[in-house]
Amino acid sequence: MANSSVDKKSWNYSPNEPIRYNPLFEWPIDVAKTFRWIVFRWISISRALFIAILAVGTYHYLTPSLEAFQELSSGIIALTYIRNSAILFLVAGSLHMYLYSLRMQGDDFKFLKRKMAQKNKFFSFNDQVYDNIFWSLVSGVTVWTAYEILYLNLLANGLISVMPFSNHPLQFFAWLLLLPMVRSGHFYFIHRLLHHPFLYKHVHSTHHRNVHTGPWSGISMHPIENLIYQSSVLIHFVIPSEPAIVFVHLFMTSLGPAFSHSGFEKILAKKTKLLDSADFHHQLHHRYFECNYGTMEVPLDVWFGTDHDGTKEATNRVRLKVSKKSV
Repeated sequence: MANSSVDKKSWNYSPNEPIRYNPLFEWPIDVAKTFRWIVFRWISISRALFIAILAVGTYHYLTPSLEAFQELSSGIIALTYIRNSAILFLVAGSLHMYLYSLRMQGDDFKFLKRKMAQKNKFFSFNDQVYDNIFWSLVSGVTVWTAYEILYLNLLANGLISVMPFSNHPLQFFAWLLLLPMVRSGHFYFIHRLLHHPFLYKHVHSTHHRNVHTGPWSGISMHPIENLIYQSSVLIHFVIPSEPAIVFVHLFMTSLGPAFSHSGFEKILAKKTKLLDSADFHHQLHHRYFECNYGTMEVPLDVWFGTDHDGTKEATNRVRLKVSKKSV
């Protein structure tokens, strides 16, 4: 990995060091370093912990009993869709209001100084935020709700096996630790697929017109892309887990992008960090396209030669690669 300095001139804010991936995949394995990574990324007061608590609480307190899903009705489908939409509004809407409408931290830790596009015919309704809200609700929440309803219906009718926490506590925590890596591997390969010229032109471009991203950009995707992107949850249809884990998975997939696309690396209260938000790793993908298809949990970008660590050398390498493809 490059040891040169991060490209500062292209950004309002960028990290001081090149991007580092999960040390679990470095050899020899540094146990202490890996443990600190897991605690910092997944267990500390972070977006992952917030999403996990919200998911488990929603499953236990805001979801009807399984019997209600045995025979699907328009009422139960509508109720689930409205609940999921409200949760997305709570998360993405609050982030947008805090960071963009009220500008509570100005441009501190903001990758790009641009404002969200307005009066721009490139977006539906000529407005980036309205465009993103529309696609997030009509496409993103619809697909999220469909996967959730399908899982609960199959579970209620005994067609899916489960491993209840009370009987399998170790498996429960194993799932929590493995979920980020399961999603990372799935995301890399489906993301590479979505950059195939045909799929990019007709599907993925809906999401990628957001070069400067915001909280509502996360699941603002074409319905086909949302079907593919959120399909990582299908692993629970095959490998038994706990329903609460499935909700954590769904919420990570549907709400996590509100943070990772927020445009700000950290969320502050005055000058005190509340939690980490967007990853510079993914912001680089939205700016340069042909790089960083995965996440930092599994270094697939490094293994397949598609990584961009934020340095000037990496930017030049990606631009050269794109120019050769366009010839």
